[in-house]
Amino acid sequence: MDGGIWWDGTFYRDASRYPAGGQLFWCAYFKPGTGPGMKCGYWLNFAHSYCHLANDDPAAVLTGAAPRLWWDGPAGQWVLVIEATQYVTAAVVEVWRGVKQGGNDPAGQYTRQAGCDPTATLTVEAQ
Repeated sequence: MDGGIWWDGTFYRDASRYPAGGQLFWCAYFKPGTGPGMKCGYWLNFAHSYCHLANDDPAAVLTGAAPRLWWDGPAGQWVLVIEATQYVTAAVVEVWRGVKQGGNDPAGQYTRQAGCDPTATLTVEAQ
C-alpha cells in the first residue's frame, strides 16, 4: 500500500462536508471521523492503482478520483462510478461506471456502461 487505506467498498453520505451533492449522494471519502491528509480517508488503494481527492478538498469530489454513488433524477436511475489515479501520469481514469434503474434504494445490481474494467455487473449491498 502506498500512502492510503484499502477501500472496503462502503459509501457514506455527508451533506455537511459536501452540500453540493444533495441528500442522495454518497462517496467513499465521507467516512465518519476522517479528515484531510494521508491515511485519513482521502487516499484509497485498490488493485494496482489508487483514488485520491484533489487537494484533500471535499468540494473537489468530482475532480479527484472518487468512488461515488448518486441518484440521477432526470434519468430515473442510480449511478455508480469508480475512478482511479494512474501512478505515473496522475491522470484520473474511469475504472467502472454503471447504472441501476429506478427504486428508492441504491442497493441492487448495476449494469456496466463504461470504464476500463469489463465486469458486466456489480452489486451494491445495504448494511
